[in-house]
Amino acid sequence: MKTLIVLVALCALTFAVSPANPIEKTAITRELVSKINSKASTWTASADQGYISTLSKEQVKSLLGAKKGGPRLPRLSYGKVQALPTSFDARTQWPNCPSIQAIRDQSACGSCWAFGAVEAMSDRYCIHLNLQYNISAVDLLACCDECGDGCDGGYPSSAWDYWTETGLVTENCDPYPFPSCDHHIPNSPNPCPSQEYPTPPCNQQCTDGENWNNALHYGSSSYSLSGADDMMAELYKNGPIEVAFTVYEDFLAYKSGVYQHESGDELGGHAVKILGWGVENNTPYWLVANSWNVHWGDSGFFKILRGQDECGIEDEADAGLPLN
Repeated sequence: MKTLIVLVALCALTFAVSPANPIEKTAITRELVSKINSKASTWTASADQGYISTLSKEQVKSLLGAKKGGPRLPRLSYGKVQALPTSFDARTQWPNCPSIQAIRDQSACGSCWAFGAVEAMSDRYCIHLNLQYNISAVDLLACCDECGDGCDGGYPSSAWDYWTETGLVTENCDPYPFPSCDHHIPNSPNPCPSQEYPTPPCNQQCTDGENWNNALHYGSSSYSLSGADDMMAELYKNGPIEVAFTVYEDFLAYKSGVYQHESGDELGGHAVKILGWGVENNTPYWLVANSWNVHWGDSGFFKILRGQDECGIEDEADAGLPLN
């Protein structure tokens, strides 16, 4: 998959711009939804997607980006994969880990690359060390210079490398500074701002009074995987993983079922957390947590076709293990 310097990311689709000019065609049209629902046999679309429904395709494309590339992490392969269950859900496998069940909100900042990473890291602290940490997204966003450009996008693999080399604090020490905004609810009393938030400064001072250096938590390893078999084996053994995939116009309208690209142009890339897999109506899927809050999609989650590298989602996954 060719390297793109800037992917016009849907991970940045969390801040408001002026609604589409009446003479412009919105990205989510009734025609598009009707076309999807008449063609797609595995998922359903809805034109009722809140504020996103008011945006033109060009406005969507202008909403910043996430970057692909970054350091090449060591590639982990499981070789001949053991027999795995037909379905797997990390939420039920590790029910005492609330971070696995949570849907975060990146707000008006193109920080999906950071959220996908810290969500999976948080899960793995609970799974492997029985520690209920919520790793700070803003520490990664603001302090990792080599990760990219903060709210203007970053590299998922760099996030995992930074965790092992420099360490990250928790949300209690360095909480996310941007408020949750209801970018999917029209006329909300808590709308997104008119412009993207700037990347916050790297202050390296804990708001809870703890010493920053003492508050750092590290990864013992970081690595990448490729292909559905190795991704499933890693998820089953160690917990949720971070992936990136290409987003098309029709994904904006996702409501339920197993997503497969049907209609619309390519818009860019997005980083998310995979937490499980299964089969629905004979269609294999990945279970994925988004970071656009619980009002998008299926209460913040979505399913996407598994085993066919749909939208490049099986090109590369990033993961690692926490340091005790």
